[in-house]
Amino acid sequence: MLRFVRPSLHLWSPCRASFRRFAHNNAANEVVAPVRVRFAPSPTGNLHLGGLRTALLNYLLARKTNGTMILRIEDTDRNRLVPGSVDMLINALDWAGIEFQEGPGKGGPHMPYFQSERTEVYRSHADELLQNGSAYRCFCSADRLKHVRERSAKAGKPMAYDRHCLSLSSEEIEKKLAANEPFTIRLNTPEGTTVVHDRVYGKVEFNNRTIDDAVLMKSDGYPTYHLANVIDDHLMGITHVLRGEEWLPSTPKHLILYESFGWTPPQFVHLPLLLNADKSKLSKRSGDVHLEDYMKRGYLPEAVMNFVALLGWHPDSDQEIFDSDELVQAFSLAQVNNSNAIVTLDKLDWINKQHLLRRASTPSGMDSLVKMLQPLVKNAYGDRLSKMSEEHRLDTHYLAGVISTIKDRIRNINDIPNLCSYFFVEPEWKSDEAAALFKKLKKSALKASLSSQYFDDLSKLPDFTATSIKEYIHRFADQHQLKANHVMMATRYIVTGTRVGAGVAETMEVLGRETCLRRLQEQISRQAE
Repeated sequence: MLRFVRPSLHLWSPCRASFRRFAHNNAANEVVAPVRVRFAPSPTGNLHLGGLRTALLNYLLARKTNGTMILRIEDTDRNRLVPGSVDMLINALDWAGIEFQEGPGKGGPHMPYFQSERTEVYRSHADELLQNGSAYRCFCSADRLKHVRERSAKAGKPMAYDRHCLSLSSEEIEKKLAANEPFTIRLNTPEGTTVVHDRVYGKVEFNNRTIDDAVLMKSDGYPTYHLANVIDDHLMGITHVLRGEEWLPSTPKHLILYESFGWTPPQFVHLPLLLNADKSKLSKRSGDVHLEDYMKRGYLPEAVMNFVALLGWHPDSDQEIFDSDELVQAFSLAQVNNSNAIVTLDKLDWINKQHLLRRASTPSGMDSLVKMLQPLVKNAYGDRLSKMSEEHRLDTHYLAGVISTIKDRIRNINDIPNLCSYFFVEPEWKSDEAAALFKKLKKSALKASLSSQYFDDLSKLPDFTATSIKEYIHRFADQHQLKANHVMMATRYIVTGTRVGAGVAETMEVLGRETCLRRLQEQISRQAE
């Protein structure tokens, strides 16, 4: 089950003494009017769970209110770009069923949607900040900035810029510009306090003395996140900003920028942290955190979306299993809480099982599961299947029967080739599992199951269905004064070589009369040796 951990303010260090939180009533957070939201990832690799949750909740809010979702690529940090990442992001969103209305490949009224193609927009707005005194040029070298950080660290103070260049005169600035000295543009943080009104965390008050004069434009001419996201959110008409809790300490900088431009800020919705089972912060170094990992492991898109939605959000009912439409119907910002969510794969496995059962209950859903299973079987056993056997074992009808028979005993479609190899290749009767099962068999039941009568009767059954097979085994057991379950277990050994699985009769029906009789004959021959 999901477990939630109350947030600790020290997670926001070094700002832990810089703000105050006030009581917050989350019940009034229902959004009705159509929203404009954005998912704005950096193309630095595969989409991770935190980013996926942000994208999903933006999508749910947009659909819930008949609003618009924008995909914007924040690629201004040129050193961290990974080629092909944008295509991977779009493919991941498509797999998850998260649709955006504006963005790369779709266009829209606010093109371009790559921040690297909007640098002139940022420069002109940065000039506006310079002119109204809300920002200033910083000519400090990397060595001087390193010295400032080291000095602050020794003094036990936050590693903030010392505002050295704020006091430069106009003449000094012009002289440095004439000499082509490189510079950045920094925020001129005003005195006083800044109050963030967050839809999840409520009213959070920051002391501006603890807010660094953040770099807004780098010396390479590209903006930082702080400047670019504020400008783009305003120009693109974003009404609600949904992002991770780690951005809450930066929000006062963004509010200062909105005020400096004379703009009305959007509403902020900061989402709780995702934690590992040991309550450490989920990170790219902590295991399978990328969506691609879950895709490869056979999880269904709707299951992953269901799981991710419940990381920080919970409906006002006991329902836990949702498809996309059900999530939209149930979603409300009022149920997004500020308790950090622990990512537990046992919960994901359980959710995936429920969605697998849902799919298997409809013809179209079963077809989709069969299409997932076919390459898994071929990759696992292709070199062990004869051409005739391969055609049969990969047949749509046959695989649908396998899934129907075993679905209650698996959590993931990827489980089938490993747990149920006997559906595709001959049993491994010499395996340790088969040997252990053989030792537990009632010898009288095994002997009877290897008799010519048993073979002949099974070969003559009018209908080789689970019902008729089960009825016959019970009659056979009664005739030989045996327990039916002992005969069932012996038969399981003969046709599967495994101790557990779906019902014996159901398994035999899927395998078919010919396969079952061939395996029975092989065991009769083995025992006769």
